[in-house]
Amino acid sequence: MENQNKKNIPAQPEFSGESSPEYNTGEKDSKQKNRVKEILEYAESLTLVFAVMLLIFTFIARPATVDGTSMLPTLEDQERLVISNLFYEPKAGDIVVLCGEADKEEGRTLIKRIIATEGQTVDIDFEAGEVYVDGEKLSEPYILEPTYLDEGTEFPLTVPEGEIFVMGDNRNGSRDSRSTTIGTVKEEYIVGRTLFRFFPFDRFGKNRRYRKTQYRFRRRIKKSSQGRMNILP
Repeated sequence: MENQNKKNIPAQPEFSGESSPEYNTGEKDSKQKNRVKEILEYAESLTLVFAVMLLIFTFIARPATVDGTSMLPTLEDQERLVISNLFYEPKAGDIVVLCGEADKEEGRTLIKRIIATEGQTVDIDFEAGEVYVDGEKLSEPYILEPTYLDEGTEFPLTVPEGEIFVMGDNRNGSRDSRSTTIGTVKEEYIVGRTLFRFFPFDRFGKNRRYRKTQYRFRRRIKKSSQGRMNILP
């Protein structure tokens, strides 16, 4: 009887410790599907980031490069800035990027500081190097040197409607609204106001660095026969 019961017990499968081929195939397929899913999710994230960056740099902010030394000591040549014109209203003291019709053709931009806006009157005492707006002398801790360079514009000058008067912080090494070839600039030519500097990384931040001593004696200045100041190379 005991032998008969033993015969009726089904044989137990023997396990060798290795997975079956069917199980291995299923596990591989599952891992591949997970990898594909991760790659697709990563690609979607990159696409979203790219779309957001494109939106930001098209409508909200964009990068700009300082070309030249006209904004010393505040901005140096080849520094990288973030600028924006979103809901921007020009105001004195702002540093702006400008691009007129001629500039577009030549593929260039100007970076200058707004000194006065429409309706304000600008006057410059080139002998004393002082700038006045509506009869008030400006306090300008950001300039490299006093404003001695006269580029031909007649003063006092009242800024026309819809325009701005701009100058570089390197007053004796900047071509700006003092020049008869530039003059006051239409507000529509403002590409954007500078928000902050992002390169070089050791100078990351807002435009508030006024280091004058290392630049002050790079240019020699002398009076011309008209009693005004010219730059010598």
